[in-house]
Amino acid sequence: MKKVLLVHNIITPTRTALFNKLNEYFLSKWYEFEIIFTSVSESNRKWDVNSEIMKYKFKYTILEGKQFHTWKKDKFYFHFNKGFKHLLNEKNPDIVIHVWWTSLSTIQTKLWCKKNKKKFYLWSWSTVYEKSRRRTLTIPYVKWIVKWCDGYRSYWTRASEYLVSLWAKSEKIYPLYNTVDIDYFLSEAKKLKDKKDELKKKYWIKTKHVILFVWQLIERKWIYETLQWFKHFQTKNPDWSLLFVWWWQEKEKMETIIKEKTINNVYFLWFFQKNQISELYTIADIFILPSREEVRWLVINEAMCFWLPIITAYQVWACADLIKEWENGYIMKENTWKEFKKALDYIINKNLINKNCSYERIKKFNVKFIVNLIKL
Repeated sequence: MKKVLLVHNIITPTRTALFNKLNEYFLSKWYEFEIIFTSVSESNRKWDVNSEIMKYKFKYTILEGKQFHTWKKDKFYFHFNKGFKHLLNEKNPDIVIHVWWTSLSTIQTKLWCKKNKKKFYLWSWSTVYEKSRRRTLTIPYVKWIVKWCDGYRSYWTRASEYLVSLWAKSEKIYPLYNTVDIDYFLSEAKKLKDKKDELKKKYWIKTKHVILFVWQLIERKWIYETLQWFKHFQTKNPDWSLLFVWWWQEKEKMETIIKEKTINNVYFLWFFQKNQISELYTIADIFILPSREEVRWLVINEAMCFWLPIITAYQVWACADLIKEWENGYIMKENTWKEFKKALDYIINKNLINKNCSYERIKKFNVKFIVNLIKL
């Protein structure tokens, strides 16, 4: 039996269903499947890792090592693991799928596969819209990694486009879309649909409508501009709330701005685990993720399961595959108040809150559909 080895950075609940389905798929094709995690987690992740491990139906190994991160306000991690080359010799896989390039294991895996004549595939999520200093400095290294791959697995359309710009051959790029457990969230949405008013009381939200933001509170998520916009919006729309389901360090600064500028009906809730976040999607009317740059965006997948219209930015690369403008959301062409206001006005005026195609569009992006796209 041949062996497929997936090298992944950390344990994350967003991929548990996908990993289990991958295991099922490869076993059906007479491949043994195993995942190596280069770390349990990272400091800016607050997930309940132990509960996820209990759900794993595949073989896995968690490596010990060190992490280094860049910049203070927005952390990007690079993993170093001792003994990784020895582990590859021990596992001796026929195919290695490596997630992204932010660890020493990327280089080690690539060189090991070349030496031992094994297949090396890169599973990539980066896009051309990541204009950070980190991305600029690492371009030569990234191109070197990309050039010598046997093939590529792309998170979404924008990731495929970026791989081509890095000299990857388009005929070697296949989709391995990233998604959440869509079936679980669709089930939760149906179960909680009629409990909206009850849940709003639970979280002390008294306004009729709620705009929801879920993810890290960091500058590139356009959080401060969102606060300033909401300050103006609520003068004519007092029956709306802005709800941040958050983690990270900007909360205190945001609360200071709220107090100084007297911005009402802004709520902060600590990060919720998977079994609780569904309640917050249920009480929302509109979901927003207007980031200037985005490398992860699976909250959009989750929000769409709850019939929510989406406001996001062109740089949020999920929009190319998930958002159908004027039908289930609006894609901001630039991060400006004018664009944000245009998006919100359209959603409200066209009643996309009560009638949109988010639920229908997201249903097909379940793990079964995605795994069936795999070609080895």
